[in-house]
Amino acid sequence: MAVLLLVTGLTAACRVGDRDDCREGKLTPVTPGAVMPTPGSIDEALWVADERGSLRAIDGRSGRITATVVLGRAGDPPPAGHPFPPMLAAGGGRVYAYWPESGELAVVDAVAARVAGRMQVPGVRPYGGNLMFFAHGSLWIAQPGRLWRVRGTADALSTALPADFAPGSVTTSDHWLWLADGGTLIRINPDRPQDQQPSDLAKGVGQLASGIYATGVNSPEIRHLDPDDGHELGTVRLDDNEFALAIVGHGGQAWALGNCGNAMRLADRRRVRVSTVSQDLPAASAMGSLWVGDGVRSEVVRIDAATGAVLARLPVAAADADDPSFGLVAGRSTVWVLDGDFGGGVSRIDAAGGRVVRVLPGKPGSGALSAVVSLPPR
Repeated sequence: MAVLLLVTGLTAACRVGDRDDCREGKLTPVTPGAVMPTPGSIDEALWVADERGSLRAIDGRSGRITATVVLGRAGDPPPAGHPFPPMLAAGGGRVYAYWPESGELAVVDAVAARVAGRMQVPGVRPYGGNLMFFAHGSLWIAQPGRLWRVRGTADALSTALPADFAPGSVTTSDHWLWLADGGTLIRINPDRPQDQQPSDLAKGVGQLASGIYATGVNSPEIRHLDPDDGHELGTVRLDDNEFALAIVGHGGQAWALGNCGNAMRLADRRRVRVSTVSQDLPAASAMGSLWVGDGVRSEVVRIDAATGAVLARLPVAAADADDPSFGLVAGRSTVWVLDGDFGGGVSRIDAAGGRVVRVLPGKPGSGALSAVVSLPPR
């Protein structure tokens, strides 16, 4: 999936006790003596891009920069008119860097750490109108009325979507792509993208997630949809009418993040109090754990996805102590912390040592980053 991390501050950061719709409560404590699973091997790198067109690979084990790729053509200045770094996605041993403003798409061979191809894919405004993700062996860019598929390093094929359809969320299942726009859901055959099956949902969709789960808009309700035909299998409602903001993980280890500082496992409604402050909680799934960021306390909370036990609360040294916002990016065996408020810094979570280690320095205003996990250079 594509990751463009533009964390610009804490969302709705008011104390739970001051809100009429959030119930007060204590943080779920760390389980004493908990065993923290660690990856047996790490064969990943975090690829980080900035608005100057530089793409760096940070080794998942050592935290060292092992390669730098200049995304522009040799001798060219940094892409003009790009206020943000490129959108990134990864898959099939490649990293894709896309600037919607100019339509430039660079395909990077991750193992060789070189640009393997370039092409033009016309972008749309606003920036968020371009959804980029890798699935079923191809890169996809979904836009209002248009779906692009990229195979290889030189060709982008376009397929029409309904003219009034503007994708706001995407997920995949074993056989299909799924796009949502408000109350409309479209199932797409990845082998024949023109084979599309739209359906109307009774309620709007805020986010689609693996499973397939769909959050509402300012709603505590999460719908479970059939991964083959999209019909509703059932619903889960968050306790105390807490709004569901995001879903992380899959299967029996799918968790919902709410606006009152709670994480709830959908399979059995196991709830963990991550924070006592209402905020948008960044989260990721890796190494059998749910990792949730509490920006107000400058912590990353590690939760055992199978048992629901809180394994650790790891302090984060924020780039801006006055506004310690950050985001999380994860692969299968690595988890990374990216500074918010255009801080430009990156930290690596040392799962074995139970600490957050700074690998790229950051300071407020130094620039936004986009990041994705892929194979490391060889």
